Amino acid sequence: MAAEKDTVGHEEAVEFVRKVQKHINKEIYKDFVMILCAYSDKRKDVVDVYRDVVELFADSPDLLQDFLRFLPTSVVLADLDSKFQILNI
Repeated sequence: MAAEKDTVGHEEAVEFVRKVQKHINKEIYKDFVMILCAYSDKRKDVVDVYRDVVELFADSPDLLQDFLRFLPTSVVLADLDSKFQILNI
């Protein structure tokens, strides 16, 4: 039987949101929740969420690193690839 891809569960997601709430100010937390709500309501796609959260957590690299676990790897790699292409110009 093939091993299934390791996915992040609901409890881990809830724990991460609690961590965010404890480690950043109320305004940034509110913005983070609004980003998640916009994604949930399909007003933002996963790429927009990624870019918004990268900007929001610019001063909290540990939170950003933890957040990346919740995104499809392809989104993160595509964004990194586009940044490298800009640097090569």
